[in-house]
Amino acid sequence: MNDVKKFVITPRKASKVKHSLFAICPGGLDEVLEKEIISLPAKVIHRYPGGIEFEGTLETAYLACLSLRTASRILLKLKETKKIFKPEEIYDAVRAINWTEVFDVESNFAVYFTESNSKDRREPANVQFLALKAKDAIVDRFREKFDNRPSVSREDPEITIRLHWHDQILKIYLDLSGQSLHERGYRLGTLEAPIKENLAAALLFLAGWPKAAAKKTAFLDPFCGSGTILIEAAMIATNTAPGLYRQRFGFYSWKNHDADLFDSVLEKVRARRILDPEKLPLMFGSDQNEQAVALAQSNIENAGLQDFITLSTAAFENTEAEQPNGVIVTNPPYGVRLNEFDLLLELYKKMGTTLKHKYVGWRCGVISSELKLLQSIGLRPLKKFNLKNGGLDSSFFLFDLYRDEKVAK
Repeated sequence: MNDVKKFVITPRKASKVKHSLFAICPGGLDEVLEKEIISLPAKVIHRYPGGIEFEGTLETAYLACLSLRTASRILLKLKETKKIFKPEEIYDAVRAINWTEVFDVESNFAVYFTESNSKDRREPANVQFLALKAKDAIVDRFREKFDNRPSVSREDPEITIRLHWHDQILKIYLDLSGQSLHERGYRLGTLEAPIKENLAAALLFLAGWPKAAAKKTAFLDPFCGSGTILIEAAMIATNTAPGLYRQRFGFYSWKNHDADLFDSVLEKVRARRILDPEKLPLMFGSDQNEQAVALAQSNIENAGLQDFITLSTAAFENTEAEQPNGVIVTNPPYGVRLNEFDLLLELYKKMGTTLKHKYVGWRCGVISSELKLLQSIGLRPLKKFNLKNGGLDSSFFLFDLYRDEKVAK
């Protein structure tokens, strides 16, 4: 009993402890994510390609899980070692953590291991073997105390432990997210090759949508597919936190989870929503595929945003600008859904003509994995961003459509 009392952290004390946190994001989005974290507010420690190290209390961690639109995961650092070189040293480092204070023996868990920048070894580590060693260390720690062990589950585990080995420094994290944060929970279905929600949110940030939405500037996605970009745009406009749709987070089975504090953060986040249509911009979506529009409508309704978005079935060249100024962000077909490159070239050329003649005064952002298709739009981009869309290297072109718009050569 004395040992238990010695190590227990009361919720009140735990809520004030500063934690080392790490937010993971898709490639190319670290700058966008950094700005999000600063606005939480939280103190950024370091920006890496693919993630941001930051500091905050438990309340900050909860807020990050609920509010960060471009993050994939939020990790809480449990331990950082000095330089280690052998699998046995990794086992010892993991076993040194009192895992019985992290989660219950009845909980199931999973361990993942990654490494980078291994200067002192000729060959990359066998990360599957090292993950197994780490799993054994955790199990052995439980057996030592309870003569029992937690079970391992690779599918939707209650607790996820992530280890990263960089320049022989081992960092051990608790994954606070559970399932990836891009899985908001509003999707009832998708079409082929849907864009991930956190990438969609990032495109909207890069296009300046948050400031435009605050000014009630109109929005359009003319290739809306199953509605992901539209829904993310409406969530930004209504200040709806992406985590509000999720049923579970990875910290629910963590022993230091403070349910009262989380409920308090949740209520604060809910209270920030803007649900008065009079205070919101007009938001439109269209697609020439009737099935896509029907699916988008279902997803929009599941997100509770049907009062703020208007859908139509139409090819982009048959649409009209509803306002003199607006923002377009879209993910048109680029070879995954259509294989005929000549047809795609024609589609993108029509897009450029439509933008030039019908959407003067608007800003347009287009993502594609095919640079030739983006170039065939025929307009000079204001900015270009190199991003990852799933496993594909992609570009995001941003156009400002002025009356004297020059055609790109």
